[in-house]
Amino acid sequence: MELEPKVAKLIVENLKDIIKHEINLFDTSGTIVASTDTSRIGTSHQGAKLVAKSQETITIKQDDQYLGAKKGINIPVLFNQSVIAIIGITGEPSEVEPLGNIIKKMTEILIRENYIQITQFHQRQNFHNLANMLIAPKRDNSLVAYLASLLDVDLERPRRIVVGKLHTHENKEVLDYEELLHTIQLHLKVYSTSFFSLANQEVCLFIDQQAEASLHNFLSQLQNDIAQQFDRQISFGIGRCATSFHDYWHSYEEAKKTIKWMIHQFEATISTYEEMDYGLLFVDISKEDSQQLQKRVLGNLTEEEIDQYQLIFDTYEHFNGSIMRCAEALFLHKNTFQNRLNRLADKTGYNPRKLKDFTILSAAFMSHHLDQSAKSS
Repeated sequence: MELEPKVAKLIVENLKDIIKHEINLFDTSGTIVASTDTSRIGTSHQGAKLVAKSQETITIKQDDQYLGAKKGINIPVLFNQSVIAIIGITGEPSEVEPLGNIIKKMTEILIRENYIQITQFHQRQNFHNLANMLIAPKRDNSLVAYLASLLDVDLERPRRIVVGKLHTHENKEVLDYEELLHTIQLHLKVYSTSFFSLANQEVCLFIDQQAEASLHNFLSQLQNDIAQQFDRQISFGIGRCATSFHDYWHSYEEAKKTIKWMIHQFEATISTYEEMDYGLLFVDISKEDSQQLQKRVLGNLTEEEIDQYQLIFDTYEHFNGSIMRCAEALFLHKNTFQNRLNRLADKTGYNPRKLKDFTILSAAFMSHHLDQSAKSS
């Protein structure tokens, strides 16, 4: 492991407030890579080079005792029993020697913490890359196998893909993705053979088939924690079980369709692809076909009229055509409600009282609702 200059600078900055002496951090070649005395950065230090080889502390009693050296102390910094850097404290040996062991330990702790952070970051990136390849219809199977081996993921296990979509809200603080990652990781620990990725307000969970019995409860608990910690709502769409990684992308597409329909409907917050009915007809409709349907059925209505008549139509549907109950729900006289149904038929050419026309009106209003939802999301 080599010490990166940015990390070295960070370490020196953390240590400089603790002691009143100049601090230098050397790489194993004896070159100063970070220092409180910036004029010394990039210079060579023979004493530090000797420390790297011997793995023992050297006390420098006078300036230039070694080439490029000033009096003080040079201490080896160990990681996995190997010297990866040397920390130097400039000053009278009698003053700086008592500080040596403390500074050495602190430096090693900072390096270890940085290593853990880098390792965790690389692991998250690998999981993200693996997930992106697995949800694609075409992929480099050799690279998939390599990443899976690196992450100890068994790709032949049957899994369901769950897509979680965070709801967007105005005036919300920027989401802390590190905290969100940590929250999801804590929950997913109960499923040791499952994994996930997180990007762009979307969580993609690869849930082992063995966890299906408790999946809904798991997702509910995760929802609750995210709501409490981040003041955000999240919905989950669940695809069907895929027997191996070759079919994970099918499950992902199903989960995406499910979550898309759920968000447009503003109803359930956890649902499966198997539970979809009406939504199967709409989530894949092309934009052109959707616009053509709306033009054909709702083309004579203004946007304001579409909203008004959709309320009339939705109420009529909700109460199964009961004029009395519809009128009561909207605080209208029953004749007024009937007149509005009649005007809807006159303006569109489709009479909601006729079963065939009702179906077409329902499809047109739904298509318009989906378009408006997509624009606002």
